[in-house]
Amino acid sequence: MVNLSYRSGSFYPRFITVIFFIAAVVLYDVSVLALERVRVALSVRNVVFLPFYYAMDRKIYDKYGLDVELIQMRSDLQLAGLASGEIDFTPSAGPAANAIAGGLPLKGLAILYRAPLFSLVGPASLANVKELEGKKVAVSRIGSESHRYGSQMLEYGGADAKKVTFIQTGSTSVSLTAIQQGSVNAAVLSPPFTGIMAEKGYKILARSRSLAKAPWLGLVASRHKIEKQTEQVRNMLRSMRDVTAAIRRDKAAVVAYIEKGFNVSAANALESYEDIHGVMVDGLLLRDEPIQKYLDTSHARGEISKRLTVSEMFDFSLLRSLK
Repeated sequence: MVNLSYRSGSFYPRFITVIFFIAAVVLYDVSVLALERVRVALSVRNVVFLPFYYAMDRKIYDKYGLDVELIQMRSDLQLAGLASGEIDFTPSAGPAANAIAGGLPLKGLAILYRAPLFSLVGPASLANVKELEGKKVAVSRIGSESHRYGSQMLEYGGADAKKVTFIQTGSTSVSLTAIQQGSVNAAVLSPPFTGIMAEKGYKILARSRSLAKAPWLGLVASRHKIEKQTEQVRNMLRSMRDVTAAIRRDKAAVVAYIEKGFNVSAANALESYEDIHGVMVDGLLLRDEPIQKYLDTSHARGEISKRLTVSEMFDFSLLRSLK
């Protein structure tokens, strides 16, 4: 008969080691299983979506029991994906307005940025925006946010947007290539691509953040998810609140993260950080007045099919309930 007592030699310590190892594996598996799978759709891998990448890599989502998957998807498809349940969240607060006006059961839950971060970029030989009349400007997609704010930047700079030919490239990175190759005369870009082109000697003709306050990026979900998975929604909002605080607080670490994660120069990373920091919304909330002005202006421009009120577009009650 085998003696399993401590006095029997090295078997007992080895036995205890195995037990601890098995227990550790079981506990690890339980912790993994405890994380809720959450799908967040982003239109492109871009530093503009920094809060979502930073929250993932700094394990902020894990803190709130979320296993977040970032999925690349066109913004118009994202909204349909929310309604169908294919995805759980999207930051596309701006595009959500027309979808909600069209009857999709969606709600904006938070606002990350109070202004869009697009820039109109052209060669150094262009004196001003008006010189783009009769020329070609690259945007990611006709009807997209880059197209919309590209038109507004042209008008703000004194050009007639109807006299400009917009070229749909499919993504901001392709727009970057198009202007470098000379197949278009200008492009609507966002960080870090704006900085990349500036370093190459191209001119930033206009910036959309100077136009007006607008709920550009935030957090949008279906009404069904809000009603049926309320705590998951709260945990996503907690994650967004924590990551925006971390981005504001840890400037040096975030700049280093942008430089490495998006393969840009230190100067570009710093500029991208300042761009994002400059439009981030404290507490993820904007006052009703600028939101309503944005909705009314969008309706007047024909970008939203009917007039919306703030309460039809947004529900900030869960955000306000966080502790």
